[in-house]
Amino acid sequence: MPETPFFSVVIPTYNRAHHIAHTISTVLKQSYKSFEVIIVDDGSTDHTEEVVASIQTAQVRYYQQENGERAKARNYGVQQAKGQYITFLDSDDEMYPDCLQEALRIIEANEQAVFVHVGYEMKNVEGKVLYKNNRRKGDLNKQLVKGNLLSCIGVFVRQDIIRQHRFNEDRGLSGTEDWELWLRLASRYPLYYSNHVVAAIINHEERSVLNVEEKTLRLRIDLAMQYAFEDTQVQAYYGKYYHLMYAHLFLYISLHLILSKQKKVGIIYWWRSLRRAPHLLFTRKTLAIFKHLLR
Repeated sequence: MPETPFFSVVIPTYNRAHHIAHTISTVLKQSYKSFEVIIVDDGSTDHTEEVVASIQTAQVRYYQQENGERAKARNYGVQQAKGQYITFLDSDDEMYPDCLQEALRIIEANEQAVFVHVGYEMKNVEGKVLYKNNRRKGDLNKQLVKGNLLSCIGVFVRQDIIRQHRFNEDRGLSGTEDWELWLRLASRYPLYYSNHVVAAIINHEERSVLNVEEKTLRLRIDLAMQYAFEDTQVQAYYGKYYHLMYAHLFLYISLHLILSKQKKVGIIYWWRSLRRAPHLLFTRKTLAIFKHLLR
């Protein structure tokens, strides 16, 4: 590994000893070799440290901190990173072998690229593809008004930029802290992207996004909007979309509540969404809501 790797892959983890070895192995199989892997253990109480220690390579560095949620772990990882560009991977997800190579291709093709995203898919634990995020077109900066179409997987940010614009560490925001940061970045820098699928989110029952309460979810989106719009650049860039953004967020809440069997309150949020933006009736999320309501 070179002394100054081009990429740093920051992996926050909490009690994922049974997943993290596989996740790290997918990073180590990259076709592009100038990278390091930074594991930030967010106060695990399982044998995560032993699992990581068993991986014998200087490319992997392991750090521990008291539990402070993913935003704090990611920020800590950024401070330890040596790479020119930093990307984030959850400790139960996967990179495909050409992930870093594809990111490098975008960066080299666009001189001003400081904020980059590559395509990804979602799979279940059996490997069946549930969803592909690979049909994007147009201006993704503006499309962020619809919600977190990036997720956190596959985002690459130049080191100096991500150190200047950090993840918000308010624990009440946890689960939406990435979207709040992307809004701040997208109000300043063009988002360059590729639809080539080079990473995967693994959908399993332990994923926190599948276990939500209405109050927690509503607090998250309210905090995300509050913090984002405290930024004058966000106000200038997204201000005219403020009410539309809430309509999309209510639709997001509705779908997640219905998925977690909270159908009555989910329908209420669906109605609130459509009152603000009736055209959202004709969206994939609404189709998914209908599908799960009829089950």
